[in-house]
Amino acid sequence: MAGSISLRSNILRLVVGLLALTTMIILANVWIATNNHAQQQLSRNLQVAEGVLQEILANREAQLINSATVLTADFGFKQVVATGDRGTIDSVLLNHGERIKADLMALVSLDGTTVTSVPAVLQAQQPFTDAKLIDRTLREGGAASFLVLDGKLYQVIMLTVDAPTPVAIALVGFELDQALIEQLKQITQLDISIRVANVQSEQLLISTLPAAQQREIGASLNQDVMGGFGVGLLQPATFISREFQLAQVSDFSIAIVLTEDIGHLLSEFLPLQANISIIAGIAIILAMFFAVLLSRRMADPLTRLAGMARSIASGNYQLAVNTECGSRELNHLVDAFQSMQANIRDREAEITYQAQRDMLTSLFNRHHAGQLLEERLSKQTELLVVGINIFGFRRINDVFGYQNGDICLQVLAARVNQLGGLAARLTGGELLWVPESPVSREQLEDIKSSLERAVDTGEVTIPLKVAIGLIDCPQHATTAEELFRRMNIVLDEAQITRQLILSYDEKLEQRYQRRLSIITELKQALSDRPEELRLFYQPKLSLVSGKVESAEALIRWVNGTLGFVPPDEFISVAEHAGFIDEITDWVISRAVQDIVSFDRAKVEIKVAINLSARDVVNPHLLPSVLAKLEENALSTHKLSFEMTESDLVSEPEKAIEYLQAFREAGFDIALDDFGTGYSSLAYLKNLPIDVLKVDKSFVLALDSQRSDQNIVQSTLKLAHSFGLAVVAEGVENEATLSLLSKWGCEWAQGYYISKPVPVEEFIDWYHQQTVIDE
Repeated sequence: MAGSISLRSNILRLVVGLLALTTMIILANVWIATNNHAQQQLSRNLQVAEGVLQEILANREAQLINSATVLTADFGFKQVVATGDRGTIDSVLLNHGERIKADLMALVSLDGTTVTSVPAVLQAQQPFTDAKLIDRTLREGGAASFLVLDGKLYQVIMLTVDAPTPVAIALVGFELDQALIEQLKQITQLDISIRVANVQSEQLLISTLPAAQQREIGASLNQDVMGGFGVGLLQPATFISREFQLAQVSDFSIAIVLTEDIGHLLSEFLPLQANISIIAGIAIILAMFFAVLLSRRMADPLTRLAGMARSIASGNYQLAVNTECGSRELNHLVDAFQSMQANIRDREAEITYQAQRDMLTSLFNRHHAGQLLEERLSKQTELLVVGINIFGFRRINDVFGYQNGDICLQVLAARVNQLGGLAARLTGGELLWVPESPVSREQLEDIKSSLERAVDTGEVTIPLKVAIGLIDCPQHATTAEELFRRMNIVLDEAQITRQLILSYDEKLEQRYQRRLSIITELKQALSDRPEELRLFYQPKLSLVSGKVESAEALIRWVNGTLGFVPPDEFISVAEHAGFIDEITDWVISRAVQDIVSFDRAKVEIKVAINLSARDVVNPHLLPSVLAKLEENALSTHKLSFEMTESDLVSEPEKAIEYLQAFREAGFDIALDDFGTGYSSLAYLKNLPIDVLKVDKSFVLALDSQRSDQNIVQSTLKLAHSFGLAVVAEGVENEATLSLLSKWGCEWAQGYYISKPVPVEEFIDWYHQQTVIDE
């Protein structure tokens, strides 16, 4: 590749770079170790010096205190102070000062006026320089401090002269001068500087350093050894200073600066660094020489192997790789090239297979099937394309588990593949089959029966039912994409309408578009436009008490675009689209709110809610219902549930388990549309139900149809033998109501009693019926 760096250059850079990096690390470690050692030594020296200075200054302060105490305790001095004779006072102060070698003696009145001082650095009859010090002396009987007078720094002690009460203040001071700090330098072996500064600028500096270095004290304060060493590389002399606060007096501060020359601490470092640098330079030269040899030995065989790799990349998998190398690793690389050629051949075949096949069923996948169909359709070849979808495949996964669902799909795919022709899996439980020769309707019936044989997984036996959609090409589709879209429409229609063998018709597309509109609008109604959905209530009349004690909740939907949509239509679409749970949750929430409204309006009824098979086997439904009732302080006796007979028969064992949980929680369970099923009698004795609802098809003409009368009477006897109550729905006239009452039916429901009405109308109707009954 243009602009890339050769292997030889990389090896050279790597070897030399690593060695250079190692050298820099060694130098850095030596530098850091030297610095740490010097830093520790310096810290110890400075700490010792600071302690010595503190001790010396403390001893001077103690000496001052003793001297001042002797003076102020002297009776004669007290008499002289009492007389106020300034000459005598000066004489006494001078004699005492010479005796204790004090540099300053003074007497201050109690009001803070200087009486006299020896020498006369304090102006007589003028206010003392530090009023706060006077106040502290009077308050505590004595005080120690520092004063700056005439450009000199004094350490002073002030004590009250008591006779017996304070009559004046005596001051004794020692000057901190050059001679003192020279003496301190001899003790500490460090240069010492005393800095006196106010907030504006430095006032006084007493130092043992040369004048040139005194100006650099501020720059060297609290510097570490590494910083000092950095300076030392550029300058012949380096020093480091540490400062500690001695005192803060009024508006100026006094600090002592300790300074040490660090040149001797680092004197051995530069030679060590030079030696290491020389050794590193020699090592780098040697490394470059051996790196060139190594790079040649490795790069030449790799260059030949790169050429072979380009040949393999172009599709030549039969190339002989005969590059002998001196390195065992490179020989392994040559062997790897040979293995790579064989693996690429196998992998390419596998990738081709995977790109064309569905991994679960081994049938062609949708993409490859589309390519094959596109080729045939482009030639205007007449084809019958058969779509096969497992009816209720989602329910199989939910009930028997996804593993068993996959087994069902694999078995069905194998059966379709045995039919010959083109077989493919489109998506989910949907397969596609293109027969090799024309197939009649009767043959399709037989094929459907063979495909629907139950699947034994070894753990369970799963019944299969398939929906078949037929599309004639090119009459109904001229492209693969159009074919797949219309196959989805016809299979969708076949499942919803239960026409399990269905041919494509243009009208199906219109119904499909309406279902899509229903799905879109219904989802928006549930989330954003709940006012479109309402619950209507149809009363159930108790034929025992003659009162309305229950009502069935029926959902109604009026959409701004679609208008009124019948419940049977949008409920089935919601079940097929997989969001029936959201509708059920909305119905239960609204029903609970309406029950609260009924209670407030003194309407004593139980509300019945219809559940689908998917609702019943939803493990989250019962906890959700109980939570809603608890939030509104309602009893479980305020709700009951109804389930159709056909839903119950489809999954009896699981439905019975979940219905039993509802019943144990205190809910009544009704079996709706009884008599329209085909096998529910076999399960009736085990069902956890309380009520049978006779389908309205047997009740609408009950007063005139003898056969319906026989069915209803038989149903009543059967239900009563199991201890079940019966609800007859579809009561349209008084004669039917009378027959039901005569035969012992417990409940009646129908337009003769009342049509389904909204909550407000139901409340008004209920109260009107109550007044009529009374």
